[in-house]
Amino acid sequence: MKTIIIGAGGHARVVYEIFQYDFNINVEAFIDNTVRGSGEEIMGVPVDGPHSVVEDYIEDGVQGVIIAVGDNDIRRGHFGTFVDMGLTPVNAVHKYAHISPSAVLNRGIMIQSSAEVMTNVEVGNNAIVNTGAIIEHETVVGDHVHIGPGTTVAGRVDVGDGAFIGMGCDVKENLTVGERAVVAAGSVVLEDVPPNSMVAGLPAEVKKHDRDS
Repeated sequence: MKTIIIGAGGHARVVYEIFQYDFNINVEAFIDNTVRGSGEEIMGVPVDGPHSVVEDYIEDGVQGVIIAVGDNDIRRGHFGTFVDMGLTPVNAVHKYAHISPSAVLNRGIMIQSSAEVMTNVEVGNNAIVNTGAIIEHETVVGDHVHIGPGTTVAGRVDVGDGAFIGMGCDVKENLTVGERAVVAAGSVVLEDVPPNSMVAGLPAEVKKHDRDS
């Protein structure tokens, strides 16, 4: 499938390398809003922009898209925009990730090297499971979530839409991490995390109740 990668930063480069193992995906270009015209390349693939050029790629037969941007809110917005344009979100799952046969992967997902997605886990649309992260049994990872490198989420955790769990965190079993919550890097989460809050520490404590205020 002819596919475009939205973004031209670090996540985009990782996604492109993952696609080198997937012979069903042919990456046509990286598309970035900060680019004003063609001429740049990443690993031999053209970088084009702004996003308005996507219509031209669709006319040329592009059908697939993946949003390779780390910021959850930006990724959420882009996902809706490009789905509405008729593009199909594709998954980038590294060949050295372990995915249980009983796991459910939705659309537009990025799962990096050495990540483990275990029994009966569900990973929502447009989510990132970063390098070496472990998602244990029966956990539900919502849409537009980012699970950081080296993080462990124990069994039967509910991670709400748009939540961000930073690098090297541990989340105890049977907890809820609320929608758009942020768990700071290195935190140990032993209690539920309220929606739209920021927690940090060992154990994690609420540092901010409303991230938008």
